[in-house]
Amino acid sequence: MKQVNQILAVLLILMSVIVGVHWIASPLYDNSSGEYPVWVILNFPMAALIIVCLITNTLRKRRLQTDATDGPVTRNYLETNVKFYASLVLTLWFFWNWFYALFPYNEPGLVGEIHLMMWAFINPVLTVPVFFATGAYLWRRSKGAEF
Repeated sequence: MKQVNQILAVLLILMSVIVGVHWIASPLYDNSSGEYPVWVILNFPMAALIIVCLITNTLRKRRLQTDATDGPVTRNYLETNVKFYASLVLTLWFFWNWFYALFPYNEPGLVGEIHLMMWAFINPVLTVPVFFATGAYLWRRSKGAEF
């Protein structure tokens, strides 16, 4: 299980860096055609890793709730809950937006532009930090440092 956690941690952190760098650099090589071929390729591994984040953070939250006592709010409690809810929002927004990108003829007009603008929130605000934080957690967990 340690090797699986390490592999997932490396994939999450690597994808976090790739998405962050691509987000910043994409205007430098965008051909202004309105098509985003690199994002089309990245969306498939991102979708799989979003599911990994949601499962990891859900399991962590469930583990925290079974160990919970009515006490002070700790760093672990805050970190676990923030990651869980951020993963949940990321999952909902990403798949809602991605399914529209796969089938763009379902919602005409202004809705298409709204979906395009949503990527500005999904990728830099949620994907990069959630992937990185979940990857860091899995890496620490694989090394035996549970918190």
